[in-house]
Amino acid sequence: MPIAHCIVTPELRSTGNSSHNLIALWGDESGISIEHMTVNIIVGNSQFGNRYQVMANLYLPTLWSPSDISSLQTGLAKGLSRYYQIVIESVFIMTQLVESGMVVVAGEELKW
Repeated sequence: MPIAHCIVTPELRSTGNSSHNLIALWGDESGISIEHMTVNIIVGNSQFGNRYQVMANLYLPTLWSPSDISSLQTGLAKGLSRYYQIVIESVFIMTQLVESGMVVVAGEELKW
């Protein structure tokens, strides 16, 4: 259940590389199955302070190993960079770990 909420600058709204699937790029870059991955793209209206073209909140279950977490977050950054054809320095990822029982799908709590 890797889920990423990505806020992109208005100029990136329609610049994604349509010949690539963002989820496939994330899986390719991370080396992890795309079966349960989800990405939401949100266009930001304003950004103040440090400027990034893409800022992502990545939510991962605590069952992932430290090496898998590393692969997922760096793979997401590389996938976003490739998808939007931007330098990786303009991509920011913040990862949050989600505890077992803190997710509800189809009305049922997920336990891992």
